[in-house]
Amino acid sequence: MTWWRGAVNRRNAGAVILCLISLQVGAGPLSGEDRPPRIIPLPEIETVFSVRAEHGRVYIQDKKDIAVHAFDDGRFLRRIGRPGQGPGEFTLIAGFTVLEDRIVVADISKMLYFTIEGEYIEQVVPPARPMGYPILPVGKHFVGVPWERRQDGSPLPRMGVIYDQAGKPVKRFIDVPDVLPPPPPPPGSSPSSGKTDALMIRDYFDYLVHGDRIFVADSSRGLSISVFDETGSPLYEIRHAFEPVKVPKEYRDFAIKSRPDKYWASHRPVFPKYFPAFAAFKIDGGRIYAITGAAKGGRHEVVVMDLEGKILERGFRFPIRVDFRVPLVFARTFDVEEGQFVWVEYNDAKERYELHID
Repeated sequence: MTWWRGAVNRRNAGAVILCLISLQVGAGPLSGEDRPPRIIPLPEIETVFSVRAEHGRVYIQDKKDIAVHAFDDGRFLRRIGRPGQGPGEFTLIAGFTVLEDRIVVADISKMLYFTIEGEYIEQVVPPARPMGYPILPVGKHFVGVPWERRQDGSPLPRMGVIYDQAGKPVKRFIDVPDVLPPPPPPPGSSPSSGKTDALMIRDYFDYLVHGDRIFVADSSRGLSISVFDETGSPLYEIRHAFEPVKVPKEYRDFAIKSRPDKYWASHRPVFPKYFPAFAAFKIDGGRIYAITGAAKGGRHEVVVMDLEGKILERGFRFPIRVDFRVPLVFARTFDVEEGQFVWVEYNDAKERYELHID
């Protein structure tokens, strides 16, 4: 058998937010601001880590499995997988992706495949240990960002890698910037004599597979999305000029308050002067949606493009605070389906999660 055939913590800073905002492209102004969102209780959800909205369903990574809800009215449909070591069971879900024909779930040392409806197909050992980024099929190949080490055990610079159907790496096609925070010090290590700098705003690097192409976003290059074919060969780059947005005091206060006071006893917050060019991107219905740091009237800017990068529309319609502390994690907290965005919030008064559909 070839390899390819197998192949936010609860109430973080008060609430885990995942969003869905209506965007009508090519039919007048972006919609969604003239009506309140529908709010649907989610009593069966314990903890929200990430969400995907595809195929008329909302998939929510819960504490031990993946809950599936109907996209149109939010009704609960089923759960995918369960805790355990056997086929179709999870030790610890590292993340999941919903593709056109299947759901790919990354566990600690295996990849599990389910149908779109949630029926278990099979599981395989991935060609490399995925760390932060998924291993996704693209055409007859796969793309991933593995955690690789030298012979002496030191980590290699991270790169995007193309794998063949047998899981063999065939090309390292793009450098991955350092966008993840450093790991915590090992237990028992001596504390630093002074305060350690804590970078509170980081660049955004991520990739999505659409058809037989790989779309790679890298805010360290500006508002930039590079497009590659399934072999990792470059096709074109989408790049647009953008007006730098200064980091306001309100955001600095938010970022600092997201950490407990005892953390700041040994750390010093560090903020750049400007936000990165963007903090997330999605592809839906042949359109690219990029979320930027620009804000107006309490909403962030959404830039809508076609797959070649032509701007179709832009406006201030994203209704929640964009989190630049680790944009890669923030980007996992929402999706776009049928030209709409969705969000999940924790209602402290009612002590439950709620699905908002606008």
